[in-house]
Amino acid sequence: GGGGGGGGGGCQLFVGNLSWDTNWRDLKDHFRQCGDVERAEVMEAPDGRKKGFGTVRFYKQKDAQNAISRLNGVELQGRRLEVRIDNKA
Repeated sequence: GGGGGGGGGGCQLFVGNLSWDTNWRDLKDHFRQCGDVERAEVMEAPDGRKKGFGTVRFYKQKDAQNAISRLNGVELQGRRLEVRIDNKA
């Protein structure tokens, strides 16, 4: 053990089925209703095209859990988001 400092497991979410129009600011603003967002990222290919998914990291694990229950399946810019814990975080 020796649990590490802040953050840790369960704070980062995978967000799938993003609209091509959605950027990291849109993502951050959308998820801010569930808690304090540390960072949001929309993944892009090397040529700059968006891949249609991203990650949102909360400061608190309970906020991340709240975001899953509140925003999974909810539309953002016409697309129903897939929101779950990011296992690769």
